[in-house]
Amino acid sequence: MKTICIFIAVCFALNLSAQTPSYSISFSCIPSHENGFAPSEVEVISHSGSFKITEHSESGKTQSFLLLGEAIGSVNQFTFFGTQVALTGPMPKASADSSANSELGQDAFEKEIAGIRCVSCGKNNWCASSLGAAPAGWPGTSMPLEATIKYGDISYLVVATSVTILTDKNFRRSGSHANTFNIEKGRTVVDAKGFVELFQLSPPTDVIRY
Repeated sequence: MKTICIFIAVCFALNLSAQTPSYSISFSCIPSHENGFAPSEVEVISHSGSFKITEHSESGKTQSFLLLGEAIGSVNQFTFFGTQVALTGPMPKASADSSANSELGQDAFEKEIAGIRCVSCGKNNWCASSLGAAPAGWPGTSMPLEATIKYGDISYLVVATSVTILTDKNFRRSGSHANTFNIEKGRTVVDAKGFVELFQLSPPTDVIRY
């Protein structure tokens, strides 16, 4: 019986991998408001339903977010007072825009972004159904290639500049993206309670992006 269950689980994982596109997307970013915040670039990597979202600053610093599914949760990787932190927690809540304005309507407008067909999926948002679901916390019922990303009082526009389709081979041990969804070496791994115990402070709200 145990063998049968394992076989079913493996088949399910392989089926999910086959149905879920793998890709790397680079986005340019523009603040939504004058003097507002925006990274210089955002990169999104997706494989088998997991996402890695990396924000790049103009100074060369990065902050990344691993969205690994409800069973595992999320990891925010950032620097706090010189300490390389990996903050674990639950998955972000779905964006308020994620279920609105389905892109499946016959009258939906279309346009091409970074060589990919997109349809309107909300105010000023354009989604590519061919790329599968959007990351938790992002707008749209499928992957947006142009959208306004919001968290707290901060918002900025992302526009895809390139889309690279990846395969399972890229994520194997010797592949170019083999360690994409691993916590980076040298980081102190804590949950919210452990963060407070370590720093005597609550996790800063500006690191909780999604």
